[in-house]
Amino acid sequence: MLVLYKSSQTPTDRGVAVLVAPQGPLLVGVESGEQFCLQSGSSLDRPPLQYTVCVGDNLRDLHQEVAPQLSLPSRELPDLGILRQTFWKFLPHEDSGLSVERELRTFSNRLRRHHLGEGVIVLNEHSTSLLASMDHDGSPSRRGLSKRQSRDLAFVKLLNISVTLSPLLSVDTRPFQTSMRDGTDNYWLSRPSHTRPVPLLTQWKGKYCVKLNLSNAEAVDWFLERVSVLQAHLSMEYVILEGGEGGPLEEAAQSTHALSGDDYAQQLVELAGRIGDNTIVTSGTRSSHRPHFIRMGRLRSEWSYAGIRGIIPALLHYSLLGYNFVIPDAFIFPDLTHCLLLWAAGGSLGEGLVADVELYARWLEIVAFLPVMAFHTPPWDFGEDWVRLAHTSPTTAMAVVLESEEP
Repeated sequence: MLVLYKSSQTPTDRGVAVLVAPQGPLLVGVESGEQFCLQSGSSLDRPPLQYTVCVGDNLRDLHQEVAPQLSLPSRELPDLGILRQTFWKFLPHEDSGLSVERELRTFSNRLRRHHLGEGVIVLNEHSTSLLASMDHDGSPSRRGLSKRQSRDLAFVKLLNISVTLSPLLSVDTRPFQTSMRDGTDNYWLSRPSHTRPVPLLTQWKGKYCVKLNLSNAEAVDWFLERVSVLQAHLSMEYVILEGGEGGPLEEAAQSTHALSGDDYAQQLVELAGRIGDNTIVTSGTRSSHRPHFIRMGRLRSEWSYAGIRGIIPALLHYSLLGYNFVIPDAFIFPDLTHCLLLWAAGGSLGEGLVADVELYARWLEIVAFLPVMAFHTPPWDFGEDWVRLAHTSPTTAMAVVLESEEP
């Protein structure tokens, strides 16, 4: 890792480079006394930092001198077709697979009726699970997934959809309970015990869940087969892979080898690579060279730096970390708890209209210049004037994409 900064201990045009060995996670910050600080990660076994400090006449010359010493993997490009898409977040009001299918049909028809194009309809993890449960029970077993087909989702296959998956499974679901009986309980991260491993619990979207053991080849194969079954039944365009972030209960069990440092997030990105370059991840570490878009951390639906004013600083932050293919995430309404997808005009977690119409207008103006054009609150909820405004935003976004592709 290379860190460049201007030194207050040297003349103003000079800079300092710190070249840090990549073996462990690193925290970088500035103390209250404006002192630059490096610290090893929060794991129990903190290795000593290995670093080299260089001082140069200016930051540019210093970077040219030190950067060749870095051993960086070659970058792979993700599926850049995503830059030409408009994403529409879909939030069904019912709680069954059949209802989700009906509402998908209605939502798709409204997009066509308003001449907004099909784009990509984004399903959250719950909607994905409801559609998946119409075709198989998803239970892990040594014989693989049950492929009992109870319904052919022919209409859904005709749509351009994005599904959301995570390596977490609620403990009150049938697949988890089945895994505890049929001997596949080693599919989940566990705490060692004298008799048999005890599954390690974490909180995910308000529920207690277990987390897939990505160091277990059989568990990874089960997850990939689950994706294959979804692909066969839904023909999705993109897969959003959430859940690489740690949880409070996990942090209390850092002795678990699979959770040491930030290894789990890195393993999840490797899993995304096996799914394909159409996978969007929500976390990453030492993985900026991988061919995936990464979804930016969530912002609030407000005017402050926790909301719309924080967009540019957040994008710059990801760029400094080496992640150039970023999908900014949507605003979060403070009174809702569900995690949602992608960058969306009007906020990602609101089930009703956006209260601040001016905020929605500014949001429409901004998303036209971002890597992905996406909506949470559909413009027809505000009237025909907003539909006409929404027509111009994708046109502007496409012009920006085409201009960036010119040599």
